[in-house]
Amino acid sequence: MTEKQKRRAEAIWSYTISVEKILKHLVQKGIQTQEEADYLSNLFYEELNIDDVPGCKCSNIGELMRSDETIDKEYVSLTEIARSKNDKNPGYLIQSWLRNANTVEYLRMWENKFNSDFLDDECEKLLKSIKSSNKTLTLKLWINATNAKGIKSKAGKNGGSIAHPEIADVFRAWLFPEIMLELVQCYQNLGGI
Repeated sequence: MTEKQKRRAEAIWSYTISVEKILKHLVQKGIQTQEEADYLSNLFYEELNIDDVPGCKCSNIGELMRSDETIDKEYVSLTEIARSKNDKNPGYLIQSWLRNANTVEYLRMWENKFNSDFLDDECEKLLKSIKSSNKTLTLKLWINATNAKGIKSKAGKNGGSIAHPEIADVFRAWLFPEIMLELVQCYQNLGGI
């Protein structure tokens, strides 16, 4: 890395920390909600190329952390699915889906079945915390608190949210009623209930 690249990375990192501190302060003062802070934080990170920031680990305002894991090819982009419905703000659709109690129960069941590292006790604590406060459940919060593996989220210009196909299809069916109808018809054709 050249000296110019290092200075640029340090400047971006400093700016990132400043934005996170400002958002945290606004939430603490009651000027904006945690949901608004998460939205602004996500919007900021969609525009920022986080790959320019070596060793980036952001604060917990939006629970945004850089993941060095490679994206599994079998995972499906929730961001792209949402973008086909709302090109301007796909992240909002994903977060709206996550607010649905049935969504969270489905994710919990999926994780318990396929992820031996899933922290179900932490999931229960998280859900109680969400219900008893004005805190909003975000993908990052879900992933970090429960050690979920079915959904992955990466911040930055080339980031987005991806999910196992069994989760992505549930999101797609929630977003598009015509897909839900096709799924129901397919299920009924296979014998259904």
